[in-house]
Amino acid sequence: MEKVFYFSDNDQCDLWDKMWTSRTVDQELEACEIESPPRDLFVTYIPKGGKIIDGGCGFGKWVVYLHRRGYDILGIDSNDLAISELRQFDPTLQVERGEILATGYPDHSFDAYISMGVVEHFEDGPQAPLKEAYRILKPGGLIFVSVPTVNILRQVIRRPLRNAIKRSLTLPSFLNHVAKRHCPLRPDSSDRPVADSRKTSCRKFAEYRYTKSELEAFLQQAGFTIIQTVPHDFYGSRDHAVGLVLDFPFLGVRGASNFRLNLFGKIISSTLNRVSPWVACSSVLCVARAKKP
Repeated sequence: MEKVFYFSDNDQCDLWDKMWTSRTVDQELEACEIESPPRDLFVTYIPKGGKIIDGGCGFGKWVVYLHRRGYDILGIDSNDLAISELRQFDPTLQVERGEILATGYPDHSFDAYISMGVVEHFEDGPQAPLKEAYRILKPGGLIFVSVPTVNILRQVIRRPLRNAIKRSLTLPSFLNHVAKRHCPLRPDSSDRPVADSRKTSCRKFAEYRYTKSELEAFLQQAGFTIIQTVPHDFYGSRDHAVGLVLDFPFLGVRGASNFRLNLFGKIISSTLNRVSPWVACSSVLCVARAKKP
């Protein structure tokens, strides 16, 4: 498990407002076409007539994607900006402002629960949102959970490099500039801000990165039986890779959306994926079933 922070010069800075003002619904929908792991699992496992909830839907790309394909899906999110943008994009969508820790829905309300990059943002751990998901799922209901992972590259390259930087008494000015420039949308895991100590910078918790076994253990503790666990990244395209561009920005096309790779990045990505898709994947995605009488 790895704890990740982001930095802000403004103590009132909201990570999610900054996230959603930097993205559009259309950009999110473009990602559905290249984000094959969740897309394929949804189509494989979710019953067409079932009731689905996307807890922490954000701009609701999967709400839109599945709604357009005839699924009965509801999206909830606590961010007013994201819900407002989604309603303007398509007024026919079922979306509402809500808290995933207390959805307000009765027990056994849904056949499937989608959680893409949400439960890792609770500093106390994912147990509370998983418990609520379990409560509102029907007996045998499915949950799809994706969280950032501690992949091999992060273990053998990023972490040692970060620790080496932390051991330095002072940082070159260009590294301070890079650390500032990539915040808060590109958080880094650290015990303290990677920034000039002479400057005041607010450090806030962003997320955890979990291993495959850690995510499966959390789900099992919440009452779920694991069905399948897969590496999660933009594997539907050779031109995009979330994990590589997040961890090594020089492999991406500057200013491009959806983590587009440059030529060198494409070569690296293709080579690593031939070894194993787990090497550089950004996240781990697990499908599990609620064990209920």
